[in-house]
Amino acid sequence: MTERQKLMRDVQMYDFSLLEAAEYLDGHPNDPNALAYFKTQQQRYQMAVDAYTARFGPLQFKTGDYNNTWTWMSDPWPWEGAEQ
Repeated sequence: MTERQKLMRDVQMYDFSLLEAAEYLDGHPNDPNALAYFKTQQQRYQMAVDAYTARFGPLQFKTGDYNNTWTWMSDPWPWEGAEQ
């Protein structure tokens, strides 16, 4: 597994755990343990996104840094599985 694939897997894993925690919290909004878990996963997700972005660029066009040119279409897209 390449570094890019590992970082993307981490992003996907924490994204999934956030979704699952949010769905649980929809039915159990006063569960302090679930809320603490959600907050922890939220932090881990952001760290994973930041790590991926620092090495391979933005995961969404909205968060890119476009100085003098539009580069979103130039790089491999996250789901293309590029071996870089």
